[in-house]
Amino acid sequence: MTARPLQFLQLSLIALLLASCGKKEVVTITQIRELSPTERKPLLGATSQERFEFAMPGPSMGQGEPQQEAEAPHFDYETPAGWTVTPHPMREISFSFGQGGECSVIRAGGSLADNVNRWRKQMGLAEISADEAAALPKRTLLGFPAFTTTLDGSYQAMGAATATPNCRMIGVILPFQDHNASLFIKMVGPRDLVEQNEMAFQAFCDSLTFVNS
Repeated sequence: MTARPLQFLQLSLIALLLASCGKKEVVTITQIRELSPTERKPLLGATSQERFEFAMPGPSMGQGEPQQEAEAPHFDYETPAGWTVTPHPMREISFSFGQGGECSVIRAGGSLADNVNRWRKQMGLAEISADEAAALPKRTLLGFPAFTTTLDGSYQAMGAATATPNCRMIGVILPFQDHNASLFIKMVGPRDLVEQNEMAFQAFCDSLTFVNS
């Protein structure tokens, strides 16, 4: 139930009580409080992915720091050895490792092909079609099927003036059903460094869980 139906129900109950008491009183609403996503409940019969999408935390949560509210939805994970948590306001989780290696968990809009091609552009590679994107290999992430891609090229980070040659990017994309948005895990850096950390990356993906208490 959304906030507005709840408010309508509350007003209806107030009117009913006043009528049953035979009192003619004017009720003035001085404040309407919108319920936060964590206060609302998913609809009965929702799928497990719909419940996951409903309670997804906003950016800057789940970065290994204590939560202010124990019941707030958040990510839990194991930090790979040698990786350092580097909080970022636009990322759910962010790490750095070695000389120039980074890994992040991000939410973003757009189709699967849109986001794969955004990564390919960062690596100086040509775009692929929607059918080619849909045919990418899959792995399990958070209990759901997710797409994977490995890209080699010259990496140009957002805002960077030039591209860095001989880089590798490994990405995992979990699309949200009917929401035209996805959850991404991306590791990028010098190719040799990324190769050395691929097992750590896969272990991190396996350890990632979503706590929706």
